[in-house]
Amino acid sequence: MSVDGAEVKKKNVEKENSTFLQIREILESLAVALFLAFLFKTFEAEAFVIPTGSMAPTLMGRHKDVNCSQCGYNFQVSASEEMNSATNTRSGLRVVAGVCPQCGFTEYFGDETPSLKTDKKAPSFTGDRILVSKMTFDQRDVARWDVSVFRAPNDPKVNFIKRFVGLPNENLRIQYGDIFVQKFTSELGETKSSDAKVDAAVSDGLSPDVDLSRANVSSGTGPNYEAVDSSKPFEIARKEYKYLRQILQVVYDEDYKAEKLQAAGWPERWTDDLAYNRSDKVAWTSYEREGARGFKFDGALSNNQNVSSLELGSEADIDPVVPEDADFYWLRYRHIVPSSRDWIHLSEGRLPLDVERSGKIESNPRLIDDFSAYNAGISRRQATREVIAKGGRVTSLVEEWDRSRSDEFSALSQTFVGADGVERTYCFKNPDGFGCNWVGDLAFSCDLTINQANADSDKIAFDLVKGGVVFRCVIMPKAGTITLSVPSVPEFKPSVLEYRFVSGKTYHFAFLNVDEEMRVAVDDAELFFPDGGGRYDRFTQGADALIPRNRDPNARDLAPVAIGAHGVSVSIEHMKVLRDVYYIAAGRMLEEWDAFAYNDFGTARCDRLISGIPLTLSEEDDASRFMSTPKFWRGYGNTKSALFTLREGQYLGLGDNSGFSLDSRLWADNNVSYYIDRKFLIGKAFYVYWPHGWPLPVIKSPFWPNFAKMRHVE
Repeated sequence: MSVDGAEVKKKNVEKENSTFLQIREILESLAVALFLAFLFKTFEAEAFVIPTGSMAPTLMGRHKDVNCSQCGYNFQVSASEEMNSATNTRSGLRVVAGVCPQCGFTEYFGDETPSLKTDKKAPSFTGDRILVSKMTFDQRDVARWDVSVFRAPNDPKVNFIKRFVGLPNENLRIQYGDIFVQKFTSELGETKSSDAKVDAAVSDGLSPDVDLSRANVSSGTGPNYEAVDSSKPFEIARKEYKYLRQILQVVYDEDYKAEKLQAAGWPERWTDDLAYNRSDKVAWTSYEREGARGFKFDGALSNNQNVSSLELGSEADIDPVVPEDADFYWLRYRHIVPSSRDWIHLSEGRLPLDVERSGKIESNPRLIDDFSAYNAGISRRQATREVIAKGGRVTSLVEEWDRSRSDEFSALSQTFVGADGVERTYCFKNPDGFGCNWVGDLAFSCDLTINQANADSDKIAFDLVKGGVVFRCVIMPKAGTITLSVPSVPEFKPSVLEYRFVSGKTYHFAFLNVDEEMRVAVDDAELFFPDGGGRYDRFTQGADALIPRNRDPNARDLAPVAIGAHGVSVSIEHMKVLRDVYYIAAGRMLEEWDAFAYNDFGTARCDRLISGIPLTLSEEDDASRFMSTPKFWRGYGNTKSALFTLREGQYLGLGDNSGFSLDSRLWADNNVSYYIDRKFLIGKAFYVYWPHGWPLPVIKSPFWPNFAKMRHVE
């Protein structure tokens, strides 16, 4: 796990404090001066700049905005490593490549002639400038999931920004990518000795006299375990929809297709079941119109225009869960991601040689994991020479890329001559950015138009799969109902909400299975089912749990999203598959687990465990093979867990960019208390008033306001 503001290996640079940059800062400040003047009349606020990527994608640190050359998707790559945060000088590294989260292409955007000041193809931008209300926490208590600015516990002169997930007087456990809470009275917290012992040792700058050896996943031991009340369960902490709207990350957006994949005959991710089974007929037909791609269903079968002759290396389990599944015509999503080596051929519109020979695409489809494009950049080192200028002043000038030493780029790039005779540089995915943890908390959103429904039995179903369990939302337009169910668990009583969709009207619809709860939103407003009807956490607890939290994924998770239709006429556009943030259990407060029975892949960014397989995820081919092969997943439902005890006036802060955030999980490793004392709070972030600007036609610096990315922060 990397850290915010970590020192880069070597200093090889000139300071970024030129007159030009000073003028730029002045102009940017003036651009918001009038707004701030008005703001201060209303309440006290302060402006801050986000330096690092610990809160990405909610808030951006220093980064690059990249448009994928294959699918056109816009994504961000961290550029924090280009600066030494301690000295505010250039580090000598330049981020020159990144991985598109949409199509998996590793985009090389580095200039052939590097420059310390600008990159022509993908310039680096400073982090978001945000406004922070310094009075919010005087008027109300801190709420869970608030994005807050505070003084760093180890250095009050430094400001940090994190999302507060832990509140006073509770035990908090990070496990399965989620947050679980056990409340207690302040008196109970003060009587517990284990955590007090750790706090005292940290305050004295000593190593805590606590046994941190790990023995068993569920042994009930660890630095804070004495504070746990065994008679009370840990309850999952759920995020309100306003937070989820900013936290959820896009896994795949159907509006962005790589044309060269289609030209080569690469399989589509969304596939009609009939077409997948090589039928010459389909029930769901794809269409395109200006600004949108989608699918429509009208109950009639049509000719299959896109019969693919290619097979996938792994088969998803799509057998009916219950008899009524046979009533639907299904459209399913499979997470099919070309490898870096595949893209060498696909970028020229032709199939990889091994696929052409075998007719099979190995290591696909695969599980959805916690990959983030923001963390997958590839850096290259610049060569410099020192020139003694007038007055004896030493200046570093860039000559070229430094090819004499090993760096990420030299290890992860190759030059190939294409079929057209043109030499091109291709980059392979950076293992530092691999997603290691399976994410089962998924969501699906679309623009939904129900064109016609004649009978009460006409319906459309949306399925999300987690750990082989299907979670379902069924809309019956004529009957005017939305029903949530878990078809394979009859003990789960379906929850029904009356809601009438108007025929021919387009709705922005979202179905989520997050934090052990099925949820529905229409036109960005969450619908609330009677008695918390979408919640299934009571089926996840205890030895006889019907939906255990530590269930392993299986072949059904290789088709984790599905849409079924029966009787209705419906159109679906702007289709997105999304995932929730995955909080990794890490740091000194890990609870004990059985290191002999389980393998943690050898990386601190992975907290999921497997048993019986001596496997690491440091090679792209190995990682792809593992994520697509169900027989390897024994024990993969298990995870490590970290336990924190918070007393009166103490908070726990985590970054949304969980795998690359220096936050409460890791502070204790540096002899710093893991909690944030209330006295260190500064305020709540509430608005991004200046994301990076856009370059003007003549002036190449980003002065023009980027209005589209100005936004409220939840």
